[in-house]
Amino acid sequence: MKFKTTKKEIRNGYYRIIGVGYCAMQYLLNFEDARAYSTRAEGWACDYYDIDGICISTGYAPLACKNAHVDYKMIDKYELQARMIANIEMTLDEKKEAVNKLLHEFVADCIA
Repeated sequence: MKFKTTKKEIRNGYYRIIGVGYCAMQYLLNFEDARAYSTRAEGWACDYYDIDGICISTGYAPLACKNAHVDYKMIDKYELQARMIANIEMTLDEKKEAVNKLLHEFVADCIA
């Protein structure tokens, strides 16, 4: 279950934040549960995922990147691989393991 938080609390709690738009990483984050979310005047703003101590903020109004480099070509590269895994004939556990490995590689590339 995710809890409501503020963007300020997330900024203060994480040294590295990766911010991406809504559905930009839907396949990479498919097997992850959001830890928290933020709202704005219009409603839901973004979800927060904790991957290896790095925050991934995704939504309509995600947090901007902080001490992490995100190149949308890189996101597309990893997202395409995750989508291909989703469409391969594998068991659910195998898919989850493969996508999880890919997600950790993505995070490592972002902070390198």
